[in-house]
Amino acid sequence: MMNPKKIVLIVSVFLLFTANIFAQTDSSVVKCWIVFSDKSGVTQSDNLASNESVYNLARQQITERALQRRLKVLPKDEVVQFGDLPVDSKYVDAVSGMGVKIIAKSRWLNGVSAYVNLSQIEQLKKLNFVKSIFAVKKLYKQRFPDSSQDYSKFLPLLAADSLNRYDYGKSFTQMNLVNVPPVHNLGITGRGVLVASLDDGFEWKTHEALQNLKVIAEYDFINEDNNTAREQDQKYKDENNQGGHGTATLSSMAGFKEGKLIGPAFDAEFLLAKTEYVPSETPMEEDFWLEAAEWVESQGADVITSSLVYKAFDDPYKLNSYTYNDFDGKTCITSIAGDMAAHLGVVVCNATGNYNQIDPPSLGSASDGDSVIGVGAVNTNGKIASFSSNGPTSDGRIKPDVVAPGVSVYVAKMGNGNKYEYSNGTSFATPITAGVCALILSAHPELTAMQVRDALRNTANNSGNPNNVYGYGLINALNAVLYFGPVWSNEVRVDVNGGEMKVNVSFAANNIPNDKCVKIFYKSKNAKKYKEKVMTLSKEIKDLKYSGEYSVTLKTDETDYYFSYSDGNGVSSTGFKK
Repeated sequence: MMNPKKIVLIVSVFLLFTANIFAQTDSSVVKCWIVFSDKSGVTQSDNLASNESVYNLARQQITERALQRRLKVLPKDEVVQFGDLPVDSKYVDAVSGMGVKIIAKSRWLNGVSAYVNLSQIEQLKKLNFVKSIFAVKKLYKQRFPDSSQDYSKFLPLLAADSLNRYDYGKSFTQMNLVNVPPVHNLGITGRGVLVASLDDGFEWKTHEALQNLKVIAEYDFINEDNNTAREQDQKYKDENNQGGHGTATLSSMAGFKEGKLIGPAFDAEFLLAKTEYVPSETPMEEDFWLEAAEWVESQGADVITSSLVYKAFDDPYKLNSYTYNDFDGKTCITSIAGDMAAHLGVVVCNATGNYNQIDPPSLGSASDGDSVIGVGAVNTNGKIASFSSNGPTSDGRIKPDVVAPGVSVYVAKMGNGNKYEYSNGTSFATPITAGVCALILSAHPELTAMQVRDALRNTANNSGNPNNVYGYGLINALNAVLYFGPVWSNEVRVDVNGGEMKVNVSFAANNIPNDKCVKIFYKSKNAKKYKEKVMTLSKEIKDLKYSGEYSVTLKTDETDYYFSYSDGNGVSSTGFKK
């Protein structure tokens, strides 16, 4: 995983631009990041803890939830960092005062992005607080593969849905392919995890499969307001299809409407960031992606999912275009940002792209990031989709990391009438994978971002021989959830009948020796000692011996209890204390 000091070094070594970067005239414009030397006199090498006021200012920029997530991966004295300090407003004002129109600001890069001409860059080079200036690359909008297909072949699979806790409707095929239903049957549904989606907007409040989502916050980085749905009365007016992609990707991960569509992490909490402006090809979306990544990380996001791919750029900004050599995990702005978020403990999933299996490899950023989980797409038979982009990265690392369903994925369709449709693309494989990451963290909140990636990779069906077509293979939600040990359901169900109550909890582990290993320890509120009982396996999960729902009957006043598992060979786990 990339070290943040290395990220800073990557940014700082870019040379100041000279005239040859432009089209030889003063009026030519290029998109740049202007990086500052310090933040109000504080530099990257300074110890923030030695200055209480500086430390407190940095600490105020991140939530307690973000702080606790960082503590899983960073020493206590490094949890609050230079990158948390706001960019110096005096520097921003000075640049703006030169007639430079600022587009975005970054705490992590310590700078601002802007369109600048040759004359302006010569002026900027003379400022003593400007450390470096480097070009910004551009998003090449994904092509969307044709979604026409005969869906009648899905019908035989739907009969198996009756065995599960939820009725997935036409989304059963995609969920079954990555083994999500058994995880839901265990009562693990994403609860307790905060997932951020970066896309072109979200019509989540008006669709039946999304309107009950637990959205903690949303932000439009294009128009700088708190609404990610379509609007006309704003600087950048939305076209009719703005938000269609984000609505669909979000639904594949988090939708919930029984009998129609259920995503893997419907019970998680969500942050929504609108970063992609559909009508135009201006080179600013990548800046908004970076700003959004900083925002969701500071809010405590556990998982980021993005189906935006940054690659080539059209006229007149061809100097801002990426080439294959740039996909080395340390050149593209979003790749640097994705790795920074991962360093701070966030699981980052990004689509590899829909640019086909070609040579040179067709992947794009931010999927090339060293610590970013790049996701490819497979069809309903688990075979690679013809459009799914391939690796390796230009420095030789395997990509994609994993693959997930990306052909005939059933999703919510933006518009009136609560409509649904089938869609294709790595755009949908990615949020499904992010949803599975949320299930892993819901079951094992102690895991780090890299441990979640390990769980995905090492339980996928090509883990023994990873390659640049499938990566480590098709993900398996149940196996990934169990990779780091036994799991308990996110909830306890209690059924009261007279003076008794039936307590039900789900539990799963690999290689449980028998059905007597799960116990409840219980007492009434005033009792001093716990009693214990062996619980009864009431509903077993298919293909996982002795895992499933366990039940026990207690008196209604015996409400102080917890559960325990021990296989007698040193493997144990404790769940819930109530």
